[in-house]
Amino acid sequence: MLPRPKKITILNDIFEIPVEGKIFTLPESFKLAAFLKDELTRYGKRFLLTGFNDKSTTIKIILNPNMVSHSQGYKIKITPNGIVLMAKTTQGIFYSLQSLIQLMREYECRIPTMIIEDEPDFENRGFMLDISRDRIPNMDTLKKIVDILAELKYNQFQLYTEHTFAYSKHELVWRDYTPLTSEEIQELDNYCRERFIELVPNQNSFGHLGKWLKHDQYKYLAECPDGFITPWGEKYGPFSLSPAVPETLNFLSELFDELLPNFTSTKVNIGADETYDLGLGKSKELCEKYGKGRVYLDFLLKIHQILNRHGKTVMFWGDIIKNYPELVAQLPDNTIALLWGYEGDHPYDEECKLFATKGVAFYVCPGTSTWDSFTGRSDNALANIKNALVNGKKYNSIGFLLTDWGDNGHHQHLPFSMISLGYAASLGWNLSENLMDDELLKKINTHVFKTRLSIAESVYNLGTIYKRIKLKLHNTSPYFISLVFPHRISKYLNEIDDEDIKNTEDAIEIVNTTVHNLSEFMAETKSESEKLTILQIINNAEMLALGMESLILIKQNGNISLIPEERKTYLKQKLEQITEQYRTLWPILNREGGLNYSVEKLSQISKYL
Repeated sequence: MLPRPKKITILNDIFEIPVEGKIFTLPESFKLAAFLKDELTRYGKRFLLTGFNDKSTTIKIILNPNMVSHSQGYKIKITPNGIVLMAKTTQGIFYSLQSLIQLMREYECRIPTMIIEDEPDFENRGFMLDISRDRIPNMDTLKKIVDILAELKYNQFQLYTEHTFAYSKHELVWRDYTPLTSEEIQELDNYCRERFIELVPNQNSFGHLGKWLKHDQYKYLAECPDGFITPWGEKYGPFSLSPAVPETLNFLSELFDELLPNFTSTKVNIGADETYDLGLGKSKELCEKYGKGRVYLDFLLKIHQILNRHGKTVMFWGDIIKNYPELVAQLPDNTIALLWGYEGDHPYDEECKLFATKGVAFYVCPGTSTWDSFTGRSDNALANIKNALVNGKKYNSIGFLLTDWGDNGHHQHLPFSMISLGYAASLGWNLSENLMDDELLKKINTHVFKTRLSIAESVYNLGTIYKRIKLKLHNTSPYFISLVFPHRISKYLNEIDDEDIKNTEDAIEIVNTTVHNLSEFMAETKSESEKLTILQIINNAEMLALGMESLILIKQNGNISLIPEERKTYLKQKLEQITEQYRTLWPILNREGGLNYSVEKLSQISKYL
């Protein structure tokens, strides 16, 4: 099972679910019993629901606050005579059903007799998907993600938005992106609630608003309307709202007035991260007078006042305020700081301790390590997740939020996020269950990909290819940079030696072999779902291989522009093949809007070929 329950007592017998039977349920658990009945139908089982509990009932659903203490906990008793599901709440019953469904899948309805006693280590277990970097999933895809989250016992879901909600008065900002509408949000919110998942609104409200501020209509709200120089030395922006412009609060208030009624959540994530340009433009005098930390916090508090009127608990990224420890304690009581960091060795211990000692509620927020990489950095992701959750538990974090970003075009397909999704679910529910890689991958295949093929192993191995080169770049892969930003890799060429080139050449063969094996899997399966998953993995694997070939050619020739013409032609043709397949896959899973922008970013190397 994934996550593995806290306590399992094996009773050394077998219970085979019969072809026909009864499920005992009372009205308060009727919908859940009906859900189980439908699942049993998939196995050719014909069950009836009954409110009469006698010896003829095969499965019993019992809500009793005296038998299970934790509101999300449950108990399952499987004997040769039948199955009893017990919980304090319907949410607990729902989680017991997810475990039973996994047992049915693992043992094909011939289940070992056992007693399961279970409850989560983290009260709040969330997943956040970026839908603002071009890729916006369609409703079918979003619902499939919710179904996966539900089975893995997540209870929160966030869709990170900057400009991809269809605000009625702001079509200028979203019209090229096929955004989520109010109706769709309400539909998804209802779908989540039926699965005991809280759909939390997520609207960045300080930085990361370039998609708004680039338009003349909104530039007056920007801290730096004409852009600024980033800490890494590039011209960028406009990017952040300015605390020095009073109209910003009216602007945000209007957005939240329209957005929030579509959600039943008691929370809202306002972002407020990476405000690199704060103090570099209109708020310069304020920052010089009061300090940048004070100006940041005061603006955050003003946003908090807006949301307090809506009765919402404010969540915000903690990367800025942590730099001003003396101000952390001044955060309002009904705020939740989101502590993020995506490298395996991120200082979660230090950061969790800071917020815990200041009495501020917080989540730990590791990442899937998939973005800016094509196929992910799978070993880093697992280390990052474990680091975050271990320290979160140590310092009494009230939850975790696994983040899945889409920087620079969101080129990675969803299958590369699934291992992280399963691992975070496992540790977030049962921190003592530290699965070894092979066991984790087997469970991911069974319960996430729902396949007997070795798909998770291929995904994981492709996610370790980035280590074939000694050059380590923060939060990305050198092979991704070589293809998408070939002009940037040139400054690292002195750090790449002949051994790196040889290892990269060998790794290309490994990727090609993996693609061949996946193609054989696809020929074997009759499942359209498995075929679609494999096609996505192959598409990203070919992007990775082309990135490796690009790096080799740039190193050998000293610059992307100096590559021989015949090799430029080869790279261009290969890129066209990959992007054609990318375009074919995109509309099956995602909305049309954003595709051309994503392809444009993927194809930037064409400017040099």
